[in-house]
Amino acid sequence: MLGFWLKPIRQTIGGLLGFCQKLIGAFMDSGIFWEAKAHDSSHAISWHDVVIPELGNYRVWVHAIGSGLLNDFVDRSKSRVDVRMQFKIAGLEVEAHGDKFLPISNDEKIARLKVASLKKDAPAQGFRASLFRELPYSKIEVEHLKCMRACRMKIEEEFRKPLRLSAVDSVSTITFKDGKSGSPFEKALRNRLEIDSTKADSIAIAMIYSELSKSGSSNIVKQICVDLDVESTTIYAALRVARSQGWLTASGKGKSGGTLTKLGEKSFKDLDGDITLRNWLTRGNGGAR
Repeated sequence: MLGFWLKPIRQTIGGLLGFCQKLIGAFMDSGIFWEAKAHDSSHAISWHDVVIPELGNYRVWVHAIGSGLLNDFVDRSKSRVDVRMQFKIAGLEVEAHGDKFLPISNDEKIARLKVASLKKDAPAQGFRASLFRELPYSKIEVEHLKCMRACRMKIEEEFRKPLRLSAVDSVSTITFKDGKSGSPFEKALRNRLEIDSTKADSIAIAMIYSELSKSGSSNIVKQICVDLDVESTTIYAALRVARSQGWLTASGKGKSGGTLTKLGEKSFKDLDGDITLRNWLTRGNGGAR
């Protein structure tokens, strides 16, 4: 019976391949696994291993949800039901794989299907190439930085307590809703992060970047990552904020380097950039943040 409904899955995924090729590039390997249910939503998950020149290996996961079996065509003589299923794409995930693609274990397939089964219906809007052009990736990256800072601060707050309770079933979570709701801690933290992450941290990192750039250092971002013990995405996000504020010059598209502008030098003083730098550089030795 699987043959009757597997074809629509292939057609659905096949249509998506053209869309993904525009988004990413030529595919290397693809595959699919699924869980079919007669009286509930069915789920199919495909994977597509692609290589982006000069960037590396990426695996694209596509989750499609199938409607219930269509029982309109009954062959009584053979005691069977010919079925067709309509699948709609419900989600897409891009996963970095470094130098080589990792094998997909059966445990991962089961786990992904379990998560997929939490969703019963595919949204009507679907996925188009234009979606990825419109996604505000830079803003998402900055928001991710804020969330990670909040996570780190909360963890440190918990570890400073003299007595910690044993683990519970609930998952530690902080939810930001653009300042419209949330606990007092979340509101206060949000306000603090809006100031620190987008302004004070950015101008401090821009100052270090400027000084290293003037000294002729190579691999400036990597050097800052080592000095401050932060990820490169944090540095790039801060540099984007600094340039958007007019604090840091640009050396041209695709080129590294830049120096603080007059406005940047003034903002470094106004935002107590020297204090922020000191906090960053001493945090590994127990200094304040």
